Amino acid sequence: MKKVMALFILVVVLLSGCSGRSNKGDDKITVTVSIEPQRYLVEKIAGDKVDVKTLLPQGAKPETYDLTPSQLVDLTESDAYFMMGTISFERSWADAYTSDHPHTNIFVMSNGINHIVSDHFHCHESVEDDCGEYIEPHIWLSVKNVKYMMENVYDGLVIVDPDNREYYRSRYDSVMKEIYILDSKIDSIMQGADKAFMIYHPALTYFARDYGLKQISIESDGKEPSPSQLLSIIKEAKEQNVKVIFIQPEFDPRNAQIVAEETGCELVQFNPLSYNWGEEMLHVAKVLSNR
Repeated sequence: MKKVMALFILVVVLLSGCSGRSNKGDDKITVTVSIEPQRYLVEKIAGDKVDVKTLLPQGAKPETYDLTPSQLVDLTESDAYFMMGTISFERSWADAYTSDHPHTNIFVMSNGINHIVSDHFHCHESVEDDCGEYIEPHIWLSVKNVKYMMENVYDGLVIVDPDNREYYRSRYDSVMKEIYILDSKIDSIMQGADKAFMIYHPALTYFARDYGLKQISIESDGKEPSPSQLLSIIKEAKEQNVKVIFIQPEFDPRNAQIVAEETGCELVQFNPLSYNWGEEMLHVAKVLSNR
């Protein structure tokens, strides 16, 4: 699959012409990110010096999404690409792209984070060679992780646009204060929170680690539960005194509704891919603490 993707990328590059900073007639640089929460984080530091484009469309699943030719063209014209480094659709093309563009500014926002790694092998059907030790991808759903991510964003922007170093530094210092305040607020809220919760797709693994919580997932390895698994999930929810089931907009809620009916749990909407990252983190904390 990597050979096919490499050929595809080569064709796109030839069609797109020369890569590099676009001729927009202003001083802005162009940066590409994978998902909307990244756009939020990059824009907090970049301000009005950068145009930020997101690859993953609204409603798409990062586990299975394939880039379009036009998106690859946009990427070749970007001054930098900030990738998570943990998301499935990144891994399906990033190696081939990097090989063909060795001088492209690519920055990994997950550098420095203590990743959660499972001891089983995990494969996505859409990515033939994406099998191996599984790194939990949802690193941005932890305020503590985001502190590292913001440092990586600042470092990357300074490399791409050194003339605006002081501007980025000022905004970095300001946003880090905001993040520490948010972290402190969530720490306080979580003092009285439920110790277990359910979620359809296991996106809050890092959040659960931060606060010593048990996350019970309805989905398993990207698959809907079998009837016997559903019964086991319902039993565990009752034993753990679970009160909340988080459901995400890009997944079918029917199994979550069945579990809610059998356990009396409340279904709560949660969007891990929302641009409004801070609001979503605070929302999760308040729901779990019944505030």
